[in-house]
Amino acid sequence: MQRRHFTTGLAACAALAAPSRLRAAESPPAPPAPRVPLDAPDWFVFLESGRPTPPDRAAVAAMQRGHIENFKRLFAAGRLFAAGPMRDPAGHKRGFVTVRAQTLDELRGYFQPDDYVREGYMTLNAVPATAQRALHTEGIDASRVEELRILHLSRGDASEEAATTAARHAWLQGLADRGTVGAWYTLGHGPVAEVMFARSTDTAALQAAFQACPGLGRGGVVLSVWAQWLAPGVVR
Repeated sequence: MQRRHFTTGLAACAALAAPSRLRAAESPPAPPAPRVPLDAPDWFVFLESGRPTPPDRAAVAAMQRGHIENFKRLFAAGRLFAAGPMRDPAGHKRGFVTVRAQTLDELRGYFQPDDYVREGYMTLNAVPATAQRALHTEGIDASRVEELRILHLSRGDASEEAATTAARHAWLQGLADRGTVGAWYTLGHGPVAEVMFARSTDTAALQAAFQACPGLGRGGVVLSVWAQWLAPGVVR
């Protein structure tokens, strides 16, 4: 991940944690988003690299302020629950958000005020998700961010998934109950099947803890462990 993208991602994370502490964007704010029904589906969204940002630093800084303001607006409306930057070794995935929306089109509309997304500098990889153990939105430390780990298990081939999903979920529930992971989402489709968050920064220890995960290493199932940044208290 380029340093510019990484540091702007940290700022966006802090904006969610402390919506009243950041300056407003220079451009007029978008109107408040109406609150989404509680029975709307949850989505896990990877923010991924798009086309290169322009060389104009002032323009990029203005986009970043608008990016933060849009996160704050969606968070205040109960549509966005968590967001933060990650360090993808390939530099493709730059961060994530969890949101609630009735449809994919409605979700895409959430990001129309965000120049990063609207102009293609970031793309949205959005997948319906089940929050097995959700990230926290209350009781967080709004003043800072902390490094932790995001873990994801890739989806195996169809026969492997059918044979191991129930066993894997039971095993992951035990891991969550023991506190090895503090949040866990099952994604409805796509190459990533499960996403988890752990407060530990000991990548080797987390990899070792997952060695007994049902199906790991068979049918294309791979564990990835990356650095992630969130406000303290979002993962417990």
